[in-house]
Amino acid sequence: MQPAGALATPLAARGGRYGRDPLARRRRQFPKLKGWHRNRSGNWQVEIRQFRVTMFENALGWGAVISHPRRPEASFTAGRYGSFVEAQDAAFDLLVLLERQLADC
Repeated sequence: MQPAGALATPLAARGGRYGRDPLARRRRQFPKLKGWHRNRSGNWQVEIRQFRVTMFENALGWGAVISHPRRPEASFTAGRYGSFVEAQDAAFDLLVLLERQLADC
């Protein structure tokens, strides 16, 4: 008999596919996507699921803009961030929100 709270399977104990949140996995993989490249303007950009995510830096800090062929206007992250990594996290959150909105249409 297993103690209370023990994981039922060795796969779950190792954090296998049944023991992890898929959104958390996507969040970890987002900065590591092989598609990240510099565009003509020198900004970092990646295309994922028809969304184009562009990271930019200006006098206010780092931000991101996300566009999609089925959306008439682009969406920007809510603010400016002190680092590229923080802006990338915000871009991922916005991407997930936009994916859900598009799925609801």
